[in-house]
Amino acid sequence: MPICGNLVGVSDVSSTFGHRLWWVDSFIGDAARGNPAAVVLLERPLPDADLQHIAFELGVGETAFLRRVGDQWSLRWFTPTVEVDVSGHATLAALHVALTELLVPPSEIFFQTRAGNLSGRRVDHNILGIDLPRQAIEEVAPLTLESVSLSFTQCFRAGANNILAVVPDYDALCGLQPDPMSLLLAPGSMLIAVCDGAPGADVGMRVFAPRLGVPEDAATGSAAAAVAPWWVDRSGSPTLSIRQASPRGGLMFARTFKRNVEVAGEARTFLDGYLRI
Repeated sequence: MPICGNLVGVSDVSSTFGHRLWWVDSFIGDAARGNPAAVVLLERPLPDADLQHIAFELGVGETAFLRRVGDQWSLRWFTPTVEVDVSGHATLAALHVALTELLVPPSEIFFQTRAGNLSGRRVDHNILGIDLPRQAIEEVAPLTLESVSLSFTQCFRAGANNILAVVPDYDALCGLQPDPMSLLLAPGSMLIAVCDGAPGADVGMRVFAPRLGVPEDAATGSAAAAVAPWWVDRSGSPTLSIRQASPRGGLMFARTFKRNVEVAGEARTFLDGYLRI
């Protein structure tokens, strides 16, 4: 019996699955579950609106879009609501994917980003390090954050858009319960609360960024680029360990240089797959 209509041959069937995707936990270790980031390997450029839609659908703190450009990699970061200039934990996740999943030769890897050219490398067997721009800190009056109704011993403007606020101790840090709506009145995109001393680390840290669509971040590598210079001024030491006291917890290490801060930590792949786009 003849078959009516057009037949579809095997060669006409699309076998394209879409862009590769990895879900990576960054800054894990010592009871810290780290910060999830999605890393999407783009086979071709996509419109910004599509990138933002993907980040919204994935719903994690940051989605990193990675694309090979010659001998380097293009890297962009989106929260569920906006594109950001830099993301530490998503950069570490992208480096982990490049070295562990894509098996890029373990030499210095360079990323073209909105923050300039960033680099990353394997520091130790399980530790990866990324170079982030060092944030200049300038002390400001604690009353700057009066509307947030939190008690800080010192406040600093960190970089162009962040505030670093010092609390007396780790208990005070863990006890902070800021109202996200009140934090929208703070003069900065990100509020970095820190203290001297934390379990198994030199510094305790929490990070709040409701303006970026992240009420409290789990493990924030970019914040270390502000905390490390503060620590140099406070202790004289260019190296430190940081425990992020979020519900998931984060553990990272930092080393301060003149122009950048090397932020290091462990990462692991939680799942992988394809985007059907």
